[in-house]
Amino acid sequence: MIPEGWAIDGKGQKTIDSREAIKGALLAFGGVRGANIALMVEILAAGTTGANWSLDAPSFEEGSYSPGVGLFIISLNPELLDQSFLDRMASQIERLSSKGIYVPGSKWSEDEIDLPPSLVATLEEYC
Repeated sequence: MIPEGWAIDGKGQKTIDSREAIKGALLAFGGVRGANIALMVEILAAGTTGANWSLDAPSFEEGSYSPGVGLFIISLNPELLDQSFLDRMASQIERLSSKGIYVPGSKWSEDEIDLPPSLVATLEEYC
């Protein structure tokens, strides 16, 4: 089960069944602003990579063709733009948490992510 308002099924009807949602679409969150964020992500993930637009991609579950979706990764070092970024970010996370706001990833530590050395080497080639 997924929360109401997250998705529609293959017939365009609202659904809380995740299996039916896969046959339909996830809905943009936040009304117009959320739809614009979704559009920006699609422009980066499909538009800049030459991949299928979401409306043109074949099903992930049926047929013999790949959906041809794209992947776009941006990696930024915020300290190049603001040397006090880490301290400012830690302070902001603490402020948000004190108000009961959950901040995903706020309890992250460097040794929780294990990447294969070959992937790290490939990523470093592009940096």
